[in-house]
Amino acid sequence: MSTKIYGVKGEDGRKLSRPLLRLAAQNYGWGELPELEYSDRGKPLIPGEGRWLSLSHSGGYALCALSEFPVGVDIELVKPHRPGLPAFCFAEEEMPLFDGSDGSFTRLWTLKESFCKLGDTHLYPPRKVPVPPPCPHRSYQGEGWWASVCCQDTPPEGIEWVNLEDLVEVFTTP
Repeated sequence: MSTKIYGVKGEDGRKLSRPLLRLAAQNYGWGELPELEYSDRGKPLIPGEGRWLSLSHSGGYALCALSEFPVGVDIELVKPHRPGLPAFCFAEEEMPLFDGSDGSFTRLWTLKESFCKLGDTHLYPPRKVPVPPPCPHRSYQGEGWWASVCCQDTPPEGIEWVNLEDLVEVFTTP
């Protein structure tokens, strides 16, 4: 099975990420989610081989990427950035990819963060994280947000959005 990304929108993406993970694991064919383990850096891991996940949330959005290979996903709301931030975050050779807009900054940032999540590595200093990443990757855009995935197989064409109501059962199930 290839990499899939599941997403949900609600009041608080942070609170939605774990229920989304449980629903995504069922939809992906993994059944009940086992007790998660954590890397030394705090990344959630599913015990065993061939089951990889990545979670992200921003504002009212939550994303969950599942794969048989390492995967990283990030979603960010588009917000105004400080004028000096692009020069801090982007290497000189990356600056031509930045068109000066807040959306362009957010798209490039999500690529950097998803690449770091793929390898469970540090994001800082951000200028040292390559854009475009040297792996299969894809960016997604919605109203007021950008998301990106980095993986080892072919990135999915889109995000599979679930209804908030679909998570109600997950919230109430032990």
